[in-house]
Amino acid sequence: MNLNLLKAISEAPGVSGFEYGVPTLIRKELGGHTDGMREDRFGNLYVSKGNGKRTLMVAAHTDEIGLIVKHIDDKGFIRFAKLGGVPDHILLAQRVSVHGMKERVRGVIGCKAIHVMKDEEKKQLVTYDKMFIDTGATKDQLSKMGVSVGTPITMERGLTELKGDLVVAKAMDDRAGCYMLIEALKIAKPANKVVGVFTVQEEVGLRGATMSAFAVKPDIGIAIDTTIAGDHPEIGESEAPVKLGYGPVILAADGRRDSLGGGLIANPIIRGWIMDLADKSKIPYQLEVLEGGTTDATAMQLAHEGVPAGCISIPSRYVHSFSEVVSKKDLDSGVKLLAKMMESKLPF
Repeated sequence: MNLNLLKAISEAPGVSGFEYGVPTLIRKELGGHTDGMREDRFGNLYVSKGNGKRTLMVAAHTDEIGLIVKHIDDKGFIRFAKLGGVPDHILLAQRVSVHGMKERVRGVIGCKAIHVMKDEEKKQLVTYDKMFIDTGATKDQLSKMGVSVGTPITMERGLTELKGDLVVAKAMDDRAGCYMLIEALKIAKPANKVVGVFTVQEEVGLRGATMSAFAVKPDIGIAIDTTIAGDHPEIGESEAPVKLGYGPVILAADGRRDSLGGGLIANPIIRGWIMDLADKSKIPYQLEVLEGGTTDATAMQLAHEGVPAGCISIPSRYVHSFSEVVSKKDLDSGVKLLAKMMESKLPF
């Protein structure tokens, strides 16, 4: 387990549309381990290895959920909008970094004190439009630091090891997937051409994967992401049966909660191929039907005349919370499985 890499890539700032530092870190880490790297005008980073006749595209998204400056009042208090699926209830009292063009400014998310709330207000969820960011700076000072409408905002969170083999960090969705793809590209000796794509703007509509799949024209597309681990109180096993420490998750289907619309029905041959490789290599895995979300594989499957697609996910507790918990053992197993896929004959 390369814990230093996981820590660095987790703590790197990169909300949707502002992922700049993450590809730079990846380029440095993969230097000398690939056959080529390039970045497109949208920000997707393409890393190629191997030169077979068929192409396997593996995508992991670099963006994290976060915020963006919407308004700055005369006293310097910042109102914000969300970038990606940020739940209101996790925002209050979060410490943030406001990434000005000239200087990073630290701040905290505040709201009206409970002591001056009316009784009815105390019973209600404080929504994000009632919150603001306090940096201690005036509007003029913020302007001199390059903070204006449109400035990205990330959470101040470092990686921490928990007991057992667990770690908690921000942006595990999907820096855990980026970590897996980096480490697999380092060790794999591909049987085909592998194009690892570190995509951008997944959290706001699978945008990077949509265009990169058209650019790569793969024979098979695989997304690497995180998924909901439900092995904790207040959630039923049938709602989220995936558990930490039981291996990476091979997706059967995902999409909207009411219909699985707008998602991926994983190609059954692809799913069987991954399961067979895991069984032969004695790599533990879990299967999942995920209601309520999807991944870059959904975009890849619709490129050109269609791309057979699948998804491997890492179980994560508290997804989209800025404090996501994952298992180092699951990550190690995921790296091994992904490397086996790169080294094996493709089923199409």
